[in-house]
Amino acid sequence: MKPLPKTLRRLILLFGIWCFLWTPAWAAPTISKIRVHTENELITLDAELIDAFNEKILEAIESGVTMTFTYEIELRKQTSIFGDDVVSQNKVIQTVQYDTLKKVYQFTSQGKNVNRKVSTRSQERFKQLMLTLKNIPIAHVYKLDPEEKYYARVKAEMEAEGLWFPFNYLLFFLPFNEFETSWTQSTPLTLHRDAAFGVAASQKKSEPAIPAKRVANGIRSFNQ
Repeated sequence: MKPLPKTLRRLILLFGIWCFLWTPAWAAPTISKIRVHTENELITLDAELIDAFNEKILEAIESGVTMTFTYEIELRKQTSIFGDDVVSQNKVIQTVQYDTLKKVYQFTSQGKNVNRKVSTRSQERFKQLMLTLKNIPIAHVYKLDPEEKYYARVKAEMEAEGLWFPFNYLLFFLPFNEFETSWTQSTPLTLHRDAAFGVAASQKKSEPAIPAKRVANGIRSFNQ
């Protein structure tokens, strides 16, 4: 019987080691701590992704694999007859790539009215950046009716990029190839009226994206 090529034997051995080190008890990633608030004329969202990193994912990143977390965000109006209506959506793509020469993590976050870049040498820092949504714009206040109830929901997906043959096929069998969480939604949201807010908005030196008359009813903050 013809022996296997040396390269193939090494790959099989490497795959066996990875399978041995695989920890099946890795908790499923989930979205938590969804918070919705207003900032001037915008409705913004905060959220956290938990249990998204394990040792193998971190090792892959430090080996040069680019990791991307894609967050899908929706603001919906509750209805009782025809199903909930989508008021607004945003998609935020957060990516980390490790520069093995400079020993620096390059983080980017891009979406609708979102554009951020951070360089850090701290593993904890890049993890915190990747796992956190902070002040993400999801709608303008004029789109909401104070008499209605709303909620926000978020889900996340992870993809590994930059894998070459045959590792892209070997990693198919590993737990960190990719994941997609289920939707997590906030508690019901309503709006406060504040007569002073419309006046304050109209007195700003620079005009807001929404004319002051659109927020003259004083919609300012959420009651969760």
